[in-house]
Amino acid sequence: MGEIIFDKSRRNLKKIYNRITDPSNVSRFTKNQEVLVLAIGGYNRTYELLLEMGLKKDDIATFSNLNLNGNFIIETHLKKVLYIRKINYITTAEKNTDFQKKILNLNVADGFEESLLIYKTAERKLKYDGKMTDWIKPTVVILDDQSLNLQFGGHRFKYQSEIGFVQIRNRNVPPFKILEEIKDVPENEVLRFALYQDRGADETHILDALNRLRVEAYRQKGDNWYMKPTEYKQVVGSNELATVLKEINELGIHQLKSNKKIGKENARWVIIPEQAFTFNGFDYKDEEDAFNEEIEKEAQSEEEFARQQEELLNSIILQEIPINVQVGYAGNMKLNPNVTLKEFMQEVDDIESEIGGVELLDSATTDQEYKHIKKQNLMYFIDGHFKDDKRSNDTYEGGRVLIPIDVDDAEYSLEELEEKLEEQNLFGIIYRTAKYYYDQSNRWRIILFADKEIDSVETYKSVVSGVAKMLNLEMDEASTKISQLMGYPLRSRDVTTVIGTKVNVDQFKPVERNISPNNNTNVVNFGKSNKSIIDFNHKQAQLLNEAVTTGISEGRRNESYRQIVVYLRDTLNNNDMQQWHDEAQQYLDDLENIMMANGIDSQKEREAIMR
Repeated sequence: MGEIIFDKSRRNLKKIYNRITDPSNVSRFTKNQEVLVLAIGGYNRTYELLLEMGLKKDDIATFSNLNLNGNFIIETHLKKVLYIRKINYITTAEKNTDFQKKILNLNVADGFEESLLIYKTAERKLKYDGKMTDWIKPTVVILDDQSLNLQFGGHRFKYQSEIGFVQIRNRNVPPFKILEEIKDVPENEVLRFALYQDRGADETHILDALNRLRVEAYRQKGDNWYMKPTEYKQVVGSNELATVLKEINELGIHQLKSNKKIGKENARWVIIPEQAFTFNGFDYKDEEDAFNEEIEKEAQSEEEFARQQEELLNSIILQEIPINVQVGYAGNMKLNPNVTLKEFMQEVDDIESEIGGVELLDSATTDQEYKHIKKQNLMYFIDGHFKDDKRSNDTYEGGRVLIPIDVDDAEYSLEELEEKLEEQNLFGIIYRTAKYYYDQSNRWRIILFADKEIDSVETYKSVVSGVAKMLNLEMDEASTKISQLMGYPLRSRDVTTVIGTKVNVDQFKPVERNISPNNNTNVVNFGKSNKSIIDFNHKQAQLLNEAVTTGISEGRRNESYRQIVVYLRDTLNNNDMQQWHDEAQQYLDDLENIMMANGIDSQKEREAIMR
């Protein structure tokens, strides 16, 4: 590990060194050479380094800017190197009595970049030895960037892309060691960008602090050394460096969150692992390496997410369910007790090739013909068990897990329906209904999957209605009928699957709503339940659920939130609702923040609602 960070930085410096020491450049009278610009970052001895390269002081013109005024032209004429020494290249400082804050100023940054571009091609005349002559400018420009400001805040020059960068690991390393490092290194063909590595402190300071800690630490337990916080800071030498050391993952230095007794001493110890003392410098990542590592991590994350999604999807589409099928909605059902949704979707095109439903619907010219095709020719299905294969509320015997929602009277796009499912993290199959293939009506069917069998007609209706409300969908009321047939998809390419979870049936299951004569009339007597107060099938509870999950729509907010306040306070005042008192109080405490997030910005308005 050398003093120059990254091999391409060594090659950048070698290119400058070769330009300076090339015998053909001994004469200062060089006008048409390409101008080379090199930034040397994090080094306190850049000027000495130039002298170590063989330059004389008279070969170097030192300035703090690139303003091409008369004095600049005269002072740089016939010099070999233009040495720009300044503290802040592209930042300005906001100063206060208590602090100083550096900020990126694009006007400063862009102005500096522009001045570099102008300098590289600028030509001037000046009076020299009593006559007018061409300006012979330095063809090497060194930007002394001790504070690493040229890349402050991630800034990178847009147009001046041929600046080379070199960063020195230890600020005060002797210049001859730098030159030894580039002795046998080939130069870059062009100067290249190298990403500055800023760890908040120089490695020399870090290594010196670790050496001091090694000497001073004396409490050891296992592989860890223990120091009191004040001892640790005194040895390290500054609060800033003490914080930096704790932020370096490679060191593992950390502080306990609470006091711990060691022997007779009690403190919130700073723990220094033995491994910290083996640290001998950072392994830095260049821009390309960091990008590739980030891409690799992202790819691994994508693969893991895809695997999880695949598992989630398979847990639903590979579950066997009882599905009844029939041709035409007036025919007889045939039960297949062990069908998966995967098999169901794979059969779509095979079934369509037999019945030709799309062609029939596309050829229909009247509503009467369309209705006849629906009744006689199309394929239908329904899951669950029905006594004697007869569909009705009375013959339902259980087994239903599919939750269909038909969207007939609202203009939704496929993307909007997908987004509604994704927002609730719900699995769903979306496809066009038959009317679309007849007259291009914008009609959809969404099929969701319940997390358990739906046990009754009332539960089914409540679940379908609840899911539609949660998704904010205007549905066909026929969807709530437990015996309602569903049309098969007509083309597999028109079927979309959204990966997500199953519907929680208990969330929407109807609850007994008997009013106790001893209760406040605004509160429902729910009896014993493990539910949250936002899950009850009660108007005020549903408003609370809506407020917490999606927010109340504009125009309904004040009255809705007022009803929520009444509901929560009535719950707190009802001894029969004891098990929900803590939850109600928590929602009441959070309600003002919920209203603010929902767009009720006026404090007076919120106070009036909460009064």
